[in-house]
Amino acid sequence: MPQTRVLAAIVLAIVVAPWTLAQTSLKLPSGDDDFRELIEEPRGGPCERCGVVTAIRQQTHEGPRQRPPAPAIAPSLVTAPIIGTGTVVEDARQVNAPLLSYVVTVRYEDGTYAFIEQHDEPTVRKGDRVRVVEGRVELRND
Repeated sequence: MPQTRVLAAIVLAIVVAPWTLAQTSLKLPSGDDDFRELIEEPRGGPCERCGVVTAIRQQTHEGPRQRPPAPAIAPSLVTAPIIGTGTVVEDARQVNAPLLSYVVTVRYEDGTYAFIEQHDEPTVRKGDRVRVVEGRVELRND
């Protein structure tokens, strides 16, 4: 009985050994150039932040408000407005102007939705295949 176990173990080692010693196409990086090459390679498979634009809408926000003036130290103290020259008055009016932003609705490939807010006009349209990178919507080129 012990001889048959030893014989079975030897046969198993002979049969399994070629499979375990087979070379794979795995390439391990060995230097900076290899790392750069691996980073720049296009990745296959599903894109986690890719999807389709389902809607684009404009949205306005209130501009930042100026703080109210400090309370007067003495009630008898009267203040007079200072008349500015150049663009000072125009700049003061622009501070309270409403801010315009764009909200792009993206339906990701996994079925979830995302609402990405951008302050500049998007270059994509409804139905475009896009990728979301660092909070910005970019047109896919594949």
